[in-house]
Amino acid sequence: MGIFRSIYLNLSSEDKLRKKSDKMFSKLKKVGFYEKEGSKHMRLANKYNDYVNAIGSKCASKLPKRKHGWYISKDD
Repeated sequence: MGIFRSIYLNLSSEDKLRKKSDKMFSKLKKVGFYEKEGSKHMRLANKYNDYVNAIGSKCASKLPKRKHGWYISKDD
């Protein structure tokens, strides 16, 4: 991953990343996986994975936490 993409993924909001990943997913569906366009598909798929991972890392802080680890919210 390039330096500029890394900075963009860290600084942009979750909503912007979701919009961008939706656009990339539609491009992936258009390209398909053909023999001669396989490298183009892999480049797009790698970028899409970077965006999805960035979204996941931004969402992780919103999950409920407890003293002993991660749990589903449950009233004790």
